[in-house]
Amino acid sequence: MGLGWLLIVLLVALIYWWDTSAAKDNARITAKQQCAQQDLQLLDDTVALKKTRLKRNHKGNIALLRHFTFEFSSDGEQRTQGELQLLGKKLIHIHLDVHRIH
Repeated sequence: MGLGWLLIVLLVALIYWWDTSAAKDNARITAKQQCAQQDLQLLDDTVALKKTRLKRNHKGNIALLRHFTFEFSSDGEQRTQGELQLLGKKLIHIHLDVHRIH
C-alpha cells in the first residue's frame, strides 16, 4: 500500500508542476503583451511565481489563484515592478507600478 500512495503523491506533484509551468508561460505571454501595448520592455523576458492559493472561480469551482511578478522598463534603465494574477488559466488582475513615460 505504501508504494501506491507514493505513486499517487508523485503523480499529483507532476500534474501540479506541469500545470504551473503552463500557467507561467501564459503569464509571461500576458505580461509581454501588456508591456507591448504600453510601449514598455518586459525585462529578462520572464515572470516569477510569488504565491499560489485556492479560490473559487465565477462558476463556484475551486481553482488555483497564482500571483506572478515581473519587471519592466519604460526607458531601458529603470526597473519597475508589475504583477498579475491568474485564476486557473484566466487573467483576473494586472498591475503596473508607476513608471516614467518617455
